[in-house]
This record gives sequence, structure tokens and C-alpha cells, in this order.
Amino acid sequence: ADLMRLCAAANATPTVVADPDHARADWWRASCVLVGSDRAEDVAGRAFQRRSDVWLVSRDPESAALWRLGVEIGADQVALLPVAQGWLVERLSDAVEAPAARALTVGVVGGRGGAGASTLAAGLALQAARADRRVLLIDADPLGGGIELVLGCEAAGGLRWPEVAATQGRVTATALREALPGADGVAVLSWDRGDESHVEPAAMRAMIRAGQRGSDVVVIDLPRRLDDAAVEAVVLSDVVLVVCTADVRVAASAERQLATLRLLCGDIRLVVRQSAGGEVRADDLAAVLRLPLAGEIASQRGLERNVNEGLGPVARGRMGSQCSRLLEELARPGVPR
Repeated sequence: ADLMRLCAAANATPTVVADPDHARADWWRASCVLVGSDRAEDVAGRAFQRRSDVWLVSRDPESAALWRLGVEIGADQVALLPVAQGWLVERLSDAVEAPAARALTVGVVGGRGGAGASTLAAGLALQAARADRRVLLIDADPLGGGIELVLGCEAAGGLRWPEVAATQGRVTATALREALPGADGVAVLSWDRGDESHVEPAAMRAMIRAGQRGSDVVVIDLPRRLDDAAVEAVVLSDVVLVVCTADVRVAASAERQLATLRLLCGDIRLVVRQSAGGEVRADDLAAVLRLPLAGEIASQRGLERNVNEGLGPVARGRMGSQCSRLLEELARPGVPR
């Protein structure tokens, strides 16, 4: 009765199997498996193949015997009721919302100031939306001026970081998308014009996780100096793109930054923004920084004016096509998710 009530609270429809002999097919088909402590010994005796998202649920007091049962059935967690019922409802809700494949999550950071990281982040998000993907663009840089200004949606209605961070309880993917301002099909989580510039790591994690459940692509505009929330964002990224200009000074600046990034993310790639006065070839810069070269972004006439006027990165031309190629490359099976 307890589990049925918790499933109802999570809007989950359970398949109830009283006899473990009849559970073998559903063991793999289900998005998660809850095993009551009264059935755990029987389940352990069936030697089901190990899988993720198995939880042992009990009203008995915590004991070594209970944890031993959890190990025997391959449980990820032992949930003791009633204390863990809130946690369990959240996990069930996650399982209900979980898509077939989690969203591609791309962090973008500048190798030094003015490299064009925010513009690239906005360009990637817009191109993904134009390809009919559900996109969330997250501004993780409280001192960066606001990604909304790049997209021209700063006057749009919707919640910003201070309101979102103050939200109590679990945020569903659907509720998050509906609450945020949008620009050309991109849901945008950015900062308001107030003085608040701090987000707790738990809030950052919750918003990214919600975006991953309800989107096809999540793009995160990262600060050059990583606070605790930005560290969380890097850890949750599948790949981080470091944007550098093609000049000598950028190498020293980017190398210091990479020392931290390499501890947090296993897939870091270089994007070089070329200009007429570029001093270094892109592949040479990639070799110096010991990074794979993801691509080059050429300076485009009218791009800076468009961004300054809040029109966003232009859809056509080299910037648009380069962002599309980048997305195609990042979506290849080599990016683990």
C-alpha cells in the first residue's frame, strides 16, 4: 500500500509482481525496480542479472542484514520508509520522465575574455532549435552580462535564476520549460538585472538534470572562473568546448584554465575563432594546448552588430553552418551519454 501511494504521487504506473519467478521479463523492461524487503531473499535466490535503478524498500529498522540483502539483489540504494519516501518519489518521477536517450549536454567556455564563447553557445542552441530539437540554454556565468542579451530576449516574460534557485522541491522538465523565457524555440535560463549572482551547486545540478530529461540538447555558457555551481555544470557536461582566438597570448591563459577543466570533464575540445589578423594556425594552437580541434568559427560580417542589437547570431552564412557541423560532430556516438 505504501509503494502504491508513492507511485501515485510520482504519476508512475507500477507493474506489481508477487512471485519473483514471473519477474524476469519485467526486470529488464522496467525503468526502475523496487524490491520489498519481504521479497528480497526470494529475488536474491533467482540470481537476476545486475542492472541499474534497483532499490530495496523496507519499513524495518536499518541493520547489517538489510544492507546485506541490498548487496545480494544488486540494489543501488536501500530506502527506509517513511524517512526516504520523499527521495523515492523523486526517483520514481525521474524514471517516469526519463527519455530513451539523455540530452547531449555541451559546456562552452572562453579561453580568455572576448573569445566569443557566449556567442557560440547561443549559436549552437539556435541551430539545434532550427533542427527541431528541444533545447535548453543555461547561463552559468552570473558576471557575464547575460546570455539573454545575446539572444535579444531580455524583456521576455519568465523566470530567471534567482526565482528558479529559490524553488522548493523537485522541478519537472515540463514545468521548467514552461516557466522559462524563450527565443526562437530555445528555452533560456539566465540572470535578471538584479544584484543576486550566486546559485547553489544543488540548484545548478537540479536545473541541468531537469533539462537533460526534457530536452534533446542542453548548452551551458560557462564562466572562465569556475565557482562551485559552474564546477557542477562542467561535471554534468558530456563535452566542454574551449573557445580561443588565434593569437599567442591565449595559449598561456587557456592552459591555466585547462588544468582545472581536465580534472572535471573527460572530453574537452578546442574551437578557434579566426580573424583577419590571426597569429596562429588553429591546428598549431590545438597542438600547444593538447586538445582535439572541434572546429573553427570565422568572423562574419554583421555578426557582432546582430549580437549587440539583440538579434542573436545570424542563422545563415558561415556561423550558422559551422554551428550545425559542430552539433553533428558532437552528436556522434563517440560522445558518451
